[in-house]
Amino acid sequence: MNAKQLLLSWLEDSSFLQPKDMILIAMNIACANNKRRLNYIVGIMKNWENESLLTVEEVDSYDENHKPFLKSKPSTETYTSGREIPSGFELDLTAGEK
Repeated sequence: MNAKQLLLSWLEDSSFLQPKDMILIAMNIACANNKRRLNYIVGIMKNWENESLLTVEEVDSYDENHKPFLKSKPSTETYTSGREIPSGFELDLTAGEK
């Protein structure tokens, strides 16, 4: 089955209530994650079906409720980022070129 046939099968045979919109959202997610393979898109949609997320609204709601949140606590340690640059230093990117 080629890519076109596979996408058409999702349009015709999926349990999504808005299959075209769901495919587009899955494609956007894949592109945002720099995963431009059809298998990745299909995997996203299979996960949604397994979670019974059948509308755009359900996916949006699920994503909002399941976003990992970072618990940031203030660091008590200080780190230096290497040696200090001498005050008279000038960067010459052409140095050594003839």
